[in-house]
Amino acid sequence: MTNRLPLISVIIPTYNYGRFLPDAVKSVLDQKKDGLAVEIIVVDDGSTDDTADVAQRLGSSIQYIYQENQGLSAARNAGIRAAHGDYLVFLDADDLLTSGTLASHLDNFAVHPELDVSVCLSLQTFSSDSERRNYLWPLKCAHLDMHLCHSNISPVHTFMLRAEAAQEIGFFDPDLKACEDQDYWLRCAALGKRFGANPEGLVIYRQHGQSMTSQMSRQLAHDGAIRFKISRLLETRPDFPRAGKFYGWLAHAAGTIGSACGLYQRASDFALRLMDESAQGILRAAALADQAKPEDMYLPLAERYFAGEYLLRAKNFAAFSSRSQEKAVSFLTKHYSQLALDNDALDAKQKKIFPRLCCGKERMMTTIKAHYTR
Repeated sequence: MTNRLPLISVIIPTYNYGRFLPDAVKSVLDQKKDGLAVEIIVVDDGSTDDTADVAQRLGSSIQYIYQENQGLSAARNAGIRAAHGDYLVFLDADDLLTSGTLASHLDNFAVHPELDVSVCLSLQTFSSDSERRNYLWPLKCAHLDMHLCHSNISPVHTFMLRAEAAQEIGFFDPDLKACEDQDYWLRCAALGKRFGANPEGLVIYRQHGQSMTSQMSRQLAHDGAIRFKISRLLETRPDFPRAGKFYGWLAHAAGTIGSACGLYQRASDFALRLMDESAQGILRAAALADQAKPEDMYLPLAERYFAGEYLLRAKNFAAFSSRSQEKAVSFLTKHYSQLALDNDALDAKQKKIFPRLCCGKERMMTTIKAHYTR
């Protein structure tokens, strides 16, 4: 038996982000004020700016690894290989942990020892020359593996996972140039790992012109491609998601039709393939509807939300309706008669349901006010 503190490995990949790196590292070092044991692993993915000099000035506070440019996934994988921690956190070099975030994750694990992954809040901020307002990523409060069937639930820096879970999952896919984190967490969930929400922690997601997520065309294309992987996981993994296949297929269909809408102007043929994929998801859910047994009141609420989202999006593709889509819409309108509304009324209903799927707004705003100042 030992009473040693658990070690948290924070992996910071960087590529030409030397000017951001000191703030990111400082935000991790500040976590030690809570009495935590933290190691910082900076992986320089072949930077051509002053990143190496910046890292040298940071001294013994970090472990610095240099590799030839191989991409973000390979950089994170190098960090995983070097990590000695009981828990892993992935922090991009231009993002910031706020005070108490790592401690809040450990508290979440202590209260819920069954968890393998803890997910906190992310506040997306924009450069000073941007007119866009800060955006709080909505953190779902339950059944996060089901929500992963719909879409990526949170930026990568909000996750803390147990090292033994990471050993089982393996590495980020270096062939993916976007959505590699969504792929990673999907594999984690498909292996039966348990996710839990942590609305007490907050990470600042700094958006600027060089951010990878600013390259939206590539992001949307990869998001569309990953839909077919979700289908395969739903078909082959018997206990994914834990709530049951009915909810997984419904969530997947709603997310897939959303991807189709986002891609239509850029790749109409692929969008129509996704449209058919989403309809097939609804039909798979329909075949399981009589067997669905919600274990709590959250699931019927999520069920109605996913159904409503599909119906709203399907109207955008009415001109390209296929037989499978018509059958999908017919099932939803009969099974959820309360959703047989015009667009404006259904949209209003959806906006009332969605916040109830997320951690309480007051609780999240309290966290932001406590830990974020402009």
